[in-house]
Amino acid sequence: MHAVEQTVLGFLKEPSKKRKIVLNLGCGYDPLPFQCLSKYPEDCAGVTFVDVDFPELISKKRDIILEHSELQTLVGPIQSDGQDRLASALQSTDSGLPILIRSNRYVGVGCDLRDIARLSKALEEELQIGNCLVLCSAEVSITYMDVDAADALITWAVQYDNIRFCMLEQLLPQGQKHPFAQKMMQHFVKLGTPLRCVQKYPLLQDQEERFLRAGYHSVQARTLWQLWQDQSAVAPDLRLHLNKAEPFDEWEEFALFSSHYFILVAMKSPTSPPSPNNQGGSIPKYSKLVCQPQVWKSRSIPVTDRVVLNVLSSQAKHHRKFGAAIPFSDQTIGIHGGIGDKGRLNTTARYQNLGLEAQDAKFSNPPIDIEARVCHTITALDDRRFMLAGGRTSPDKALQECWLCCSGQWKPVENLPIPLYRHGATAVAYGTVDAGILVFGGKTTGGIVVSQWFIWREASGWEEVCSSSGELLPRFAATITSTSTRRGILLGGMTEDGILCDEVWEWTIGQGQETDITLQLKALDSFRIAPRFGAFLAWSPVGLLIIGGISTLLIPLEEEILRLSNEAYGKVDGSTVFEPTAISIDFDGHRPLLIGHAICASRDAVLITGGGAVCFSFGSYWNMTAWTLHFSAGCEPNSPVRHFAEVVVPPYNDPARELHAEDAERASPAAQSNNVAEAVQRVRIGSEADFNRLMHEGRPFVMEGLDLGECMTDWTVPELVRKISPDRLVTVHEAQGCHMNFQLKNFQYVKKPFGKFMQEVCDGSLQYLRSLNAEKAADEPARFADDFPGLSDQFHLPPQLATVARNQHSSPLRISGPVNMWLHYDVMANVLCTILGEKVLVLYPPLDAVHFKIPPGSSSSPMAVFHPEQRGSVVYPRHHIRAVLKEGDILYIPPLWLHSASPLDNLSVSINVFFRNLISGYAAGRDVYGNRDLQAYENGRRHVEKIVKSMEGLPREIASTYLARLGEELIEKGRNFRQKPD
Repeated sequence: MHAVEQTVLGFLKEPSKKRKIVLNLGCGYDPLPFQCLSKYPEDCAGVTFVDVDFPELISKKRDIILEHSELQTLVGPIQSDGQDRLASALQSTDSGLPILIRSNRYVGVGCDLRDIARLSKALEEELQIGNCLVLCSAEVSITYMDVDAADALITWAVQYDNIRFCMLEQLLPQGQKHPFAQKMMQHFVKLGTPLRCVQKYPLLQDQEERFLRAGYHSVQARTLWQLWQDQSAVAPDLRLHLNKAEPFDEWEEFALFSSHYFILVAMKSPTSPPSPNNQGGSIPKYSKLVCQPQVWKSRSIPVTDRVVLNVLSSQAKHHRKFGAAIPFSDQTIGIHGGIGDKGRLNTTARYQNLGLEAQDAKFSNPPIDIEARVCHTITALDDRRFMLAGGRTSPDKALQECWLCCSGQWKPVENLPIPLYRHGATAVAYGTVDAGILVFGGKTTGGIVVSQWFIWREASGWEEVCSSSGELLPRFAATITSTSTRRGILLGGMTEDGILCDEVWEWTIGQGQETDITLQLKALDSFRIAPRFGAFLAWSPVGLLIIGGISTLLIPLEEEILRLSNEAYGKVDGSTVFEPTAISIDFDGHRPLLIGHAICASRDAVLITGGGAVCFSFGSYWNMTAWTLHFSAGCEPNSPVRHFAEVVVPPYNDPARELHAEDAERASPAAQSNNVAEAVQRVRIGSEADFNRLMHEGRPFVMEGLDLGECMTDWTVPELVRKISPDRLVTVHEAQGCHMNFQLKNFQYVKKPFGKFMQEVCDGSLQYLRSLNAEKAADEPARFADDFPGLSDQFHLPPQLATVARNQHSSPLRISGPVNMWLHYDVMANVLCTILGEKVLVLYPPLDAVHFKIPPGSSSSPMAVFHPEQRGSVVYPRHHIRAVLKEGDILYIPPLWLHSASPLDNLSVSINVFFRNLISGYAAGRDVYGNRDLQAYENGRRHVEKIVKSMEGLPREIASTYLARLGEELIEKGRNFRQKPD
């Protein structure tokens, strides 16, 4: 928004005697004209803003303007023919101009951008566009058009002299295989609005050449990430001001997003002749946003031919990013903390060399009572001591505590002098008596960036170290490592205002007077490498490796890992020399996202695991593979290849956090043998008799290949929003965490417009909608056909489910974000029809209800059965049926079968049809949700109360004995009932 606004502002300030027009192509509900008219009234004098989009949308925009006096004041007196103009625009003929609203400052044109002739006629007759100075703006709009139509629009605009074109769109700087690009492209396909132009013009150079071929004289394009790094485009004080609005620490994810979007400014002027080399003409001053193009600084790095390595992969069991690696031994590595699917973690994943028969148990994991955290460090002092330091919870809450692991046991030690996260830490004097940990920079509480150096030694604790050669600029997420016992390097990081640091420093610590520690810094100007943020340095048999992170441009795959060879590291005329070379690695055919990952080096291998990112509003990407880089150089001949894989976490670290204490024992490995997941029966049925036969067996089953109607092909997010209405108010569950809990009520009922709800769910919000009766929500059950008449003809039950249709009780629409439904049972049988998205359901037989702490008279359990860190993974150790529902699947859920659902996608849409499968026995009265217990059970509970009341007056021991005996008698009668034939 800032980039577009500043480009438009520069155009407004450009001196010109001509009338100016800002032509917003595919404007949507963009408020740009009103923002400019409000913020820059003097610059907007004599300027007309023209919005162009489909007639229906411009009509709605016009109505909004007419309903709000503030907007009318901005645009000035309005000339509007109302419905006559709309009807003319909808005719899509040349008989009438598609001008839906008109004032001296604002014009709304209702026209399909593909109808260039009609658009051109309207602009020429109404505005005499050929005599004006024009800025065309296309903000993520024409990329959805057919490429030929979009190109035709760009070429049409260049027919006019004094034309400028500002375009903001997506690009694919590293192709469609990059994880962010995958999520982005899939997202728009799922919405039914695929990105078309980016596939033909994936790179900045392609887009520049596109406009040059169309006839523009000067074209320049830059990514938004390049703009952010340009102090002339985004002023430092503006960047710093953002920190006051909200503490921010998602820098890697911001860099990914802004590296996949660009802004382009092209111009044609009668005073600027065409230039095939893109050098002719001059972009006006306002185009400073797109000047000074950058190239990849390390592009000339050769791929080394002296490193031979094996890349071995294994499947990771959990999602985890921004954790800290623990080098337990050459055979076992741990990854502690970080962020999982549902939030911060206090657990540890272990990776073990597959060559070992048993797990290396020499060291225990960090205790789980250490507060869950991210962006902390764990540093090895030697092969038996490790220090965990700092980290954060939220971006404005840094942690100060430190824990030391010595001979396998963890204990708290002196806190850091100040709370820190995203700091650098490395061992110094490794393995000696006075071995210590050197810490630099990072962020402290409140997001303040620091530049202090601290050193910890077991004998003296923490102390600050002052540099005798000047201070570095405060920075965070710099990469630091030792190159000898008292020397090392520090590179990269980010300043307080979000600018990458491109310096590399060599540090040396020494002993000053008495016991003071001294530190000297020297800039390594010969270090030729692009700046990195969030990268890791690791020693390997072939030298120092720099792995992952972000840079000024999106890092190419072949340069994700750079090598500083042993031969290249040394002293030449008193100067340290580093010569980086790239290591090209085949990651099993797909590209990892080396952001938030963890690395750990052993004697002859490096483990890379974890990592991922929230890819803007497109969804999350997680690395689900762990890679072991085994180097042949520097290893003994015929040495076995090291290959790490994740192993089972010890029981006290298994995060079944919502289980009661007595249930934790059931979750231990010894009990896991009972955690048998039985795949649901999947069938294809041909008749109602087939369904009735399976239903009478009393077990869940999934029906495939049945016809649910046009909903399976027509329902997309835009279509649902359009047919239901974006403004219709719906009541949704807004959850506080990944597991909704009906007993704890860790969610709120919120009314909001349906369009807003759908947008938030698509963005990953933890929300859930179970539709209610549109007329009498509290008294009558939901009925899909009546509640959503605009969709009713697109969904139907197949004829094979005629029994369900005849005995239907209710049919709510369910739309879920990435949140798990609480474990519960329904008294009525029901079928769950999956239309969009995939989900996992686990189902437990009715008699298992006694194990799930369901309160008397309730049908919901307070216990979570799904893993809090991995979608669809079950932690509760009882035999269960597991059903993975794909689009088109219909799941039959028998009465009283407990079930819980976990979505595998951010969005899932289904229709749940409840029906009466019993001839009699249902409780009389209101039953809105289909889960009121049967009359016999309600009567039985009343009898129990009477029995308890009859014991009053007896001694407590006698009364409790009789009640216990009666309870055993009821249990025995229950066993007898199970043995009776139906």
